[in-house]
Amino acid sequence: MTFRDHVADLDTAVFEALSDEVQIDGKPDPVMGMFYSPWLDVEPMRGQRSGLREPFVIVRDADAAGVRPRTRVQALGDVYSVIELQPDGSGTTKLVLRPEPCPSR
Repeated sequence: MTFRDHVADLDTAVFEALSDEVQIDGKPDPVMGMFYSPWLDVEPMRGQRSGLREPFVIVRDADAAGVRPRTRVQALGDVYSVIELQPDGSGTTKLVLRPEPCPSR
């Protein structure tokens, strides 16, 4: 087994352990993604804000294919819009999200 095969197995194990089902508009089936929604901004360091307040989900690059800004994403029962895609070069892409307003009743 090659090193690349070992890394792929590790990646699969991490996604299985830490992921939730995420429904992305335009995809017929849910994908697995590591969702994060911070309640509070990270403490400022040396007086500078971190800017890490937006919720995001990390998905595999193949699952991010075709996703564009404004694509709707449903994670853990809430609906979001993608505002930015940030591929990291390691086979995963962070989808930075913005909560969609709740429909009026």
